[in-house]
Amino acid sequence: MPRVAFYTRISTDEDHQKFSLDAQKDRLEAFCKSQYGDDWALHKLFRDTESGTHMNRPGLEEMLFDAEARAFDVLLVFRVDRLSRKVRELALMVDELTKFGVTLKSITEPFDTSNAAGKMMLQMLGVFAEFEHATIVERTRVGLERKAKTGSYVGGNVPYGYRLDDDKRLVIHEEEALIVRKMFTMYALGREGASTICNKLNDAGLRNRNGRKWGRRVVLYMLKNPVYVGKIRWREVEYQGNHDPIVSDVLFEKAREVLDDRHDDLKGRQWHNGDERLLSGVIKCGLCNAHMFGGGGQKNGRYIPYYVCSKRFNDHACKQDYVRAELLESAIIQDIKAMFRDEEFMARVWEEANRKLGTEKPDVEKEIARVEAEAAKVRASIERYFEAFEAGTLKAELCNQKVADLHGRLEALETEKRDLEARRERLELPAIDREMLAALVDNFEEVLAAGPVPQKKHLLHRLVKKVLIHDRRTVEVWYALPNARRFEDWHKKLPE
Repeated sequence: MPRVAFYTRISTDEDHQKFSLDAQKDRLEAFCKSQYGDDWALHKLFRDTESGTHMNRPGLEEMLFDAEARAFDVLLVFRVDRLSRKVRELALMVDELTKFGVTLKSITEPFDTSNAAGKMMLQMLGVFAEFEHATIVERTRVGLERKAKTGSYVGGNVPYGYRLDDDKRLVIHEEEALIVRKMFTMYALGREGASTICNKLNDAGLRNRNGRKWGRRVVLYMLKNPVYVGKIRWREVEYQGNHDPIVSDVLFEKAREVLDDRHDDLKGRQWHNGDERLLSGVIKCGLCNAHMFGGGGQKNGRYIPYYVCSKRFNDHACKQDYVRAELLESAIIQDIKAMFRDEEFMARVWEEANRKLGTEKPDVEKEIARVEAEAAKVRASIERYFEAFEAGTLKAELCNQKVADLHGRLEALETEKRDLEARRERLELPAIDREMLAALVDNFEEVLAAGPVPQKKHLLHRLVKKVLIHDRRTVEVWYALPNARRFEDWHKKLPE
């Protein structure tokens, strides 16, 4: 009387197959009755609910343990791919079973491993099983790309500001969309940095969808995400989506320009910005704390440039005066020149600059190493998710979700690394001597006297942290100069 063991398996990527675990068991029992009548004994039913592309399955391991103990004579499966989808692993397993005196049989495939022909047939079936799985993986990838090309959502974390409707289409979540628009406006028009945006949102009690505080990397990823202008990104290629945008193309491109500008600035390239006002980006309204930006108007046939509060300009919610640009810029430039001509002050600047060159570089190297190590971990995680998807242990939608999240994190890390490398480049300058410092001062005055506007703006943004306008004549300035003589609390009266 043969002792028969059943092995059944179904994995998560086979949820829609018609042969469930119970259906496989019923077919195996029917086969035994047709082949052996009542003259057979069931040793045990081994079952797994995992992918057949790996061998670490509890049911499979228990079966092999019993086979080694010679507890049964025949192993019966519905199809050979229930045991493994990889030819090499299947061949090794058959060798093990043969060594233990166990014959492998499939009720849907004509072979018997007790003879050489049966073993050859088994290997051929294994090849087909492996090829079939690879075809499924490739078909899934092609299907996701096709969805992206038609503008459909391809899975992953639903972007902040959207929800999925019953048809799996992205629809705007108005409450979150307001925060998204606020981010783009602050960054693109107010030129506030990602860290500042996070601080302001968090201070206002606003949290992300998970109830956590906003982080700089998340904000930068959102500012780069084309989904907010109605597009779908799949494997670094953008397609026109079939969902509504949250921000306009103009605002998105402006944010992209600011991102590029800040990166170019850190790399030492030429500053570029559509707003030609020298202090735009650092000047704020002292009444409502909103950013002020450059404008202009005609008076007596002459164009007069000025700064205006964004809240007054957009919705008349602020009563701040217009401030003449040339008066404000000239006052600040003259004050910086006076500081640069002060020998005692410049001696302190010289000492502070050399101290920073000697102490900051090791810290920057550590930060670069930390970012590189974290980026390596993220790349390894992405590779593991793709391997799990290809192995059949992870559904396509979940894989795409995880990989999209990690790609966002990787982009943020790469941005952080570029920033740190640019900082390192600046710190690799030779020690500053007094003659070099004098030459820099001369160059500063030359740039301010005759340099192009973008270069002037770039230079001033290095020296001025913040300008606060209280009214048309009263100004408060915070400088970014080392050891400045209490200029953090500097008030200036502008001429009428």
